[in-house]
Amino acid sequence: MGKNRGFTLIELLVTIAVLAIITTLATPTFKDIMLKQDFNKSTQELIFTLNQARSKAVLERRVVTVNLNNTVPTANTANQFNWMPTGKSILKSSGSATTIVFGLTGGVFVVNPSDPTKWVPAAGITTFIICNKGGTDSDRKSKTISVSRMGTIQQVTEGTC
Repeated sequence: MGKNRGFTLIELLVTIAVLAIITTLATPTFKDIMLKQDFNKSTQELIFTLNQARSKAVLERRVVTVNLNNTVPTANTANQFNWMPTGKSILKSSGSATTIVFGLTGGVFVVNPSDPTKWVPAAGITTFIICNKGGTDSDRKSKTISVSRMGTIQQVTEGTC
C-alpha cells in the first residue's frame, strides 16, 4: 500500500473553521485601528496644511487663507489652502472660526464678526479641536491644535469629545 498524500476533508474543515473564528475576533480590532489612524491622519494633515500655508505666506509675501470648512476634497490654489477631515473625524473650533488667514509676516487674522468681508488680527490663540466620532464612547477622543497670534502652530492636548 502506498503513502497517503494530502489532507482529509475533516482536517480541511477544522482548519477553515479555526481561520473563520480568528478572523471574526480580529475584525473589530482592525476597525478600531483604522479609526484611530484616520483620526491621527486628520490631525497631522491639519498641522501640515497650516504650516504649509504660513510658510507660503512668509516666503512669497502674500496673504494665504486656509479653509477648514470643506465637505468635499477641494484643490489648493495660490492663495488658498483647503483641509478636510479624514474618516469619522470632525472639526470643532473655538468660536465659529472655520477659516484662518496668514499675513505677510506669518501672523494670524480671523474673520471680523461684525463684518464677515473683513479680516482682523487674531486677539489671542486660535484653537481647533478634532474629534474622533467613530467607535465606542471610550474611543471618542479629541486633539486640540492651537495657532498663536504670531502663527506658531502646535498640538496642545488630547482629551475626549
